[in-house]
Amino acid sequence: MDTEYAGLKSNFQTEGWTLLGFVRICAIILVSIPLISVQVIMVKAAKRRWWHFAGLWHRTTCRILGVDIHVIGLEKHTGPVLYAANHISWLDILVLGGLLDNASFIAKAEMAGWGLVGKLCALHKTIFVRRERRLDSARQRDELVARVQQGHSLILFPEGTSTDGVRVENFKSSLFSVAERADAASGHRLVIQPVTLAYTETNGMPLVRSRRPSVAWLGDVELFEHLRQFLGLARTSVTLEFHAPISLVEAGSRKELARYCEDQVRAGLERAHRSEVRFGPQPGIYLPAPAEQQA
Repeated sequence: MDTEYAGLKSNFQTEGWTLLGFVRICAIILVSIPLISVQVIMVKAAKRRWWHFAGLWHRTTCRILGVDIHVIGLEKHTGPVLYAANHISWLDILVLGGLLDNASFIAKAEMAGWGLVGKLCALHKTIFVRRERRLDSARQRDELVARVQQGHSLILFPEGTSTDGVRVENFKSSLFSVAERADAASGHRLVIQPVTLAYTETNGMPLVRSRRPSVAWLGDVELFEHLRQFLGLARTSVTLEFHAPISLVEAGSRKELARYCEDQVRAGLERAHRSEVRFGPQPGIYLPAPAEQQA
């Protein structure tokens, strides 16, 4: 049965696992056993070096999944950074988690109870927040402050949900309350950097609208079902564009900060869809009018 969501028809098949998918899931399990075992120890014993094995697991998993990552504009920062990115799929976690040093995700508190997913998030030192309370919990505030004071960065998905990757939803200014907390904790040295995530190709072909459900995780599709579908893809290309950073003082307010990040990410997504990010602006092709062709 086809699944309808976000105006798209998914083409999920029901035949079961492909051979490629089965081999990949076995490879991920074999890699995860030693890396996750070490990560459990690192999270508890080495608070400042926890990311190395977590990042290695993310990067290795991306390689196994056949994900080609193209990065534009990434630069090193001396202090903590709040990365504000659009959200398309669970794959975003692997892509960003393997690339951004000492960066923890900010996620809704419900994810902590998602069984294995919640445990994996905890191993990446994810900060779970109750979004409706806007970090009113003293424990959440203390955890955020401690993480930033240790020099760690944060990754936020300000849309508050995942999208089909064709458009960018409005960035919720309330979710940028973490920027105010983190900026104060860092002595007002926090840098906020918008990041555009764009999935552009699968199996060497442009990712057209009808094929986006194979990458975008939306609607009522179960995670396990979507994972099975994705594992059958040979290669997937994703482009990350890091935009000009801004400080909370420069933005002027939380609302203006959300607007700036949203505008930058939306413009980057449009460029990625036109392939300008990787190949530059494409010249137009003009065909002569029929009368000129006959002459």
